[in-house]
Amino acid sequence: MDALILNGSPRGQRGVTGKLLQSLANGLVAGGASVTHFGVAQMHIAPCKSCFSCMHKHPGVCVQKDDMEQICERLKVADLLVLGTPVYTDSMTAQLKAVLDRSLCSLQPFFTKDTAGRVRHPRWWTMPAKFFLVSTSAFPEVETFGPLITTVKAQAANMPAELIGWACIPGSIALQVEPSKMAHHLDLLSRLGEVIGRTGKADPELLAALNTPPVTVDEFLTIAASYETWCRKKLGMDKAKA
Repeated sequence: MDALILNGSPRGQRGVTGKLLQSLANGLVAGGASVTHFGVAQMHIAPCKSCFSCMHKHPGVCVQKDDMEQICERLKVADLLVLGTPVYTDSMTAQLKAVLDRSLCSLQPFFTKDTAGRVRHPRWWTMPAKFFLVSTSAFPEVETFGPLITTVKAQAANMPAELIGWACIPGSIALQVEPSKMAHHLDLLSRLGEVIGRTGKADPELLAALNTPPVTVDEFLTIAASYETWCRKKLGMDKAKA
């Protein structure tokens, strides 16, 4: 299996998203997969211009020459696409969304029906056949991920790809303050990656465990209190209170 991991976090490997993706990548490699990992926020990828040159003038090739070219070359050969993103205003980061928008250069200007009867564009070149999401959110509730998961399901249908699952782990503020709270989920992601690398499928029990929050809402509020104290000091609010 050839896996392509796209980390959409502006914090790259320093953030919770980066740590989660690294554990998944380690597992994929242990399961026999080859892994290419891009930190898209550290790359130069301009937004789509909607010029349709990729459809009408240069089939399958974007007119913009930037780092998206590297990603397109990997998208053409990868079996599995892993998207990693923190939740930003109920969706993925702008950096990652730009990558998905620019992948429209794979589309033909014609129309066809997919297996669900939806009208789609056929493609000049195919996207990865399997799709997986890794996400985190500052807030502790799993409901935070609802809009993002809906978006990712739609993206999978567009590719088209099989969405083999997602690992949505809330409470990232608490996980940064107390990294030990993330240890179990990092281990689960590594184990899941190994299973995916070997079989191309995600184990349902591992997915269920991964999508169980590492801290309760009350635990989150207790841990986050130290972050709030730091914020008050940073803003000079503690001095104003004194």
